[in-house]
Amino acid sequence: MPTPEDGPDEINWHDGVLVDLRLSGFAEGEQEFTLVVDLYPDDDGLAQRRRYHCIGTNVSRFVMSGDIGRLLKNRSPGNIDLLRMEFTADTEILVVCLFGGTIEVEARSFRLMESTT
Repeated sequence: MPTPEDGPDEINWHDGVLVDLRLSGFAEGEQEFTLVVDLYPDDDGLAQRRRYHCIGTNVSRFVMSGDIGRLLKNRSPGNIDLLRMEFTADTEILVVCLFGGTIEVEARSFRLMESTT
C-alpha cells in the first residue's frame, strides 16, 4: 500500500489511473464518496499498479471538473498526475489532480484499501 511521503499532515501518490467515482447517500442522510483507482503500491519501478478503493464518509464538500475525452485518452499511461490526502483537525481532504480535470472532496474520514477482486 502507498506510504506517507510528507509526514502526518499530507500523503501523496503519483501516476495512477482513475477507474470509477461515485457520490451517494443523499436519501440516507450520510453522503459517501467512493473513488476507485489503480496505483503503484510502492516506489518499485517494476511493480504493476494495483486497484484501491478510497471511501470518504460524511462528505461535507465536493468539487469535480473534467474533460472526459482527455481522461479517456490518458487512461493507458495514467490519467492521475497526483493524488493527495490532507488532514485537518476535523476533516480529511482528498485532492486528485488529473490529466484532464480535478477532484476535491472533504469528508469526516477516508479509508484507502486495496481491492480484493
